[in-house]
Amino acid sequence: MIVYRKIPFQLGSEILLRSSSNPPHKARSKIIGVLEKEFIMIENPVFAISDNITAIVDDLLVAYLYEGYLFTFKSRFNRKLIMNIVCIDYPTDFQVEQIRSEPIVKVNLEATVYISNINFEGLVREISEFSCLLELPKIVSLFKGLGLTATFTLPNDQLIKDLQCIITSVKYNQIHKKTGISAKFTSPAEEISKIGELVRFCMRFKV
Repeated sequence: MIVYRKIPFQLGSEILLRSSSNPPHKARSKIIGVLEKEFIMIENPVFAISDNITAIVDDLLVAYLYEGYLFTFKSRFNRKLIMNIVCIDYPTDFQVEQIRSEPIVKVNLEATVYISNINFEGLVREISEFSCLLELPKIVSLFKGLGLTATFTLPNDQLIKDLQCIITSVKYNQIHKKTGISAKFTSPAEEISKIGELVRFCMRFKV
């Protein structure tokens, strides 16, 4: 597990806020900005009890998910800035829990993917020691358990050739006409080892 010295807040990311005194009162919001050790700017959350009733909440329990790690901390409303933006206190301490077993590295690698005797040009968007997320720039009818072969070059210039994978899930983006493929590596061991070394190297330099 990575040891985080501070929470890696990303602008535009979603956070969940809950009343510490009344847990059923909860709301979602987005991070607008961060001034470290001072405050976090977020969209004004609405703690809805019903369609016509909202709650006023001061003491907060906040949850934030980042690359498979769940960060939780206590906070309070600090001030209102403009219209729909408010500030909450920056956390003095926090708890972190890894909820995804494999650390994920964000990448953007051109890849050739071979599925059912057809070649596709796509991208590797995420990679871990034993799996990856592939993106094809078209809608392709696929299913869980189908095999594929991928070839791409890692950021350290090592070629990963004819990596054998099994599809674990498929998501379609009909608006942008893209297919997202989560795939688990099966062989060859030498290629999987190269990927594992890169991922572990990247994890050592996480902030």
